[in-house]
Amino acid sequence: MQWVFLCVKLKSEKKSFNGLNCSVVNSKTYLYEMRKLILLCMSGLLCLGVLAQTSLSTNILKYKLADGSSYIDVCIDITSASMEIELIDSVWHSHTEIVITVENSSELVSFRKVNLEGPLTTDSLIAHTGSHFHLERIKLDHGNYSITTQIAGESNVDEISISLGDRPEISDVMLIEAYSKVNPGEVSDISRSGMNLVPLVDTRISPMADKARFYVELYNIDKVVGEDSLFLMSFGFTGGDGRMSLNHTRYLRLKAAAVIPIFETLPVDIAVPPLEGGFLTIELRTKNGDEITRLNYPVSRWTPDASLPLSDVPLLNFASNWTDIGKLYRHLEDHLPLGTATQQNTILGVLKETDDIDMMKGFLEQFWVNRNPNNPQKAWENYAHEVMVVDSVFGGCRSGHGADTDQGYVYLKYGRPNTIVSRLYGTDYYPYEIWHYHHTVGLSNRRFLFFAPHVVSECLEILHSDMPGEIRNDDWIEVLKSRENRLKVTESQLNRLNPRDTHSREEPEELFYNPR
Repeated sequence: MQWVFLCVKLKSEKKSFNGLNCSVVNSKTYLYEMRKLILLCMSGLLCLGVLAQTSLSTNILKYKLADGSSYIDVCIDITSASMEIELIDSVWHSHTEIVITVENSSELVSFRKVNLEGPLTTDSLIAHTGSHFHLERIKLDHGNYSITTQIAGESNVDEISISLGDRPEISDVMLIEAYSKVNPGEVSDISRSGMNLVPLVDTRISPMADKARFYVELYNIDKVVGEDSLFLMSFGFTGGDGRMSLNHTRYLRLKAAAVIPIFETLPVDIAVPPLEGGFLTIELRTKNGDEITRLNYPVSRWTPDASLPLSDVPLLNFASNWTDIGKLYRHLEDHLPLGTATQQNTILGVLKETDDIDMMKGFLEQFWVNRNPNNPQKAWENYAHEVMVVDSVFGGCRSGHGADTDQGYVYLKYGRPNTIVSRLYGTDYYPYEIWHYHHTVGLSNRRFLFFAPHVVSECLEILHSDMPGEIRNDDWIEVLKSRENRLKVTESQLNRLNPRDTHSREEPEELFYNPR
């Protein structure tokens, strides 16, 4: 099974967690909305938006199983700009071919070819500025290997060595970009120790980060200290002087076993890790203080502009001001109209169940950094104002929450309509409204028809729209004409095969096709 992610690109632009906030998708057909495997983009690994980024990034992570066998995860990030993108029937399609070869000194060990398809979208910005994550898991025997990843004429080569034996080891470090709990029956290649983990395909952390999560596995510690015996693990970032920073170091007392998974978080700040030459250092010692093994994994910070010191990078405050987790989650629900399928799943899945307010704040910040990297604060302020508008105008039938209504949803997603025709009283049809957009989301001349199938005091619902991806009902005029919808299936099929004359004398049709 091959899995694909559309996430926020932490080191330079969007990956989406576009960081993250990310949803897993099957590379065959399920792109972008794969069931309920929801991943939360981390507040501690945020980026400033579209900056200098290579079109292809790869990282090879080595791991072992309890039986001693080894495998690698080939982690790939590729930008949408390096994929083939085309507009078909107002919907953007993107795709590319990935080829992975694994060779040793004498033969070709593994060959993989994957057709990667991006998510379908009507948003040209998402289509052209997103970034896609792909993972290939390959089982290997011990030895030395050369791994070549080719995409769209570009290639990366990684050299690795797989060791053999029972000596104590620390796996490669996975910096975590997004994570979630594994749902029952949905274990995949990204699942580890009950968590779904999306790796950051880089060793550089954003200047806006205030924390970093990582995952490692410890092997064969029981061979040294004995099974279930205690040992000490210390881990932390080094500063500019190359020494472990006391404020960025933690300690764990663990029980030895053949395989020990570690999922931990460390604080980061402007100075630690440094811009270059920094490490995440992991030390394992017996209870007597003797060193078991040690790992130095390179980790540094990147800056959006080489001439701009980290202290001058603008910080966001629209998320940090929230203190009530219930009100913050309600505010995140107000973002559903603007969110991608991934972000909607994250809000309704992971964030709905968590009690971690920092996760919610991180999601909110990343949401607006992705949409407007130049001024996310202002973009959020403008949207928050529009949320207040829809709460006031449409929220009366939904406990004051306008975003929960069809009209509020359309308003927040597509903006204010250019014209509105309202026929709520004194009509032979169901009460209805027609909204007309001259231009929105890159499309022209789009319409929405809302109606009240019960009573006019209730929320109006979308009956029909010619906007791609929204509800389309070829029988809308028949539904609108009758207080009881008794339209037969055969009549519905005939309506699709024989569209009505758009210049008929029916008033709703005249108003829909010729808005005023």
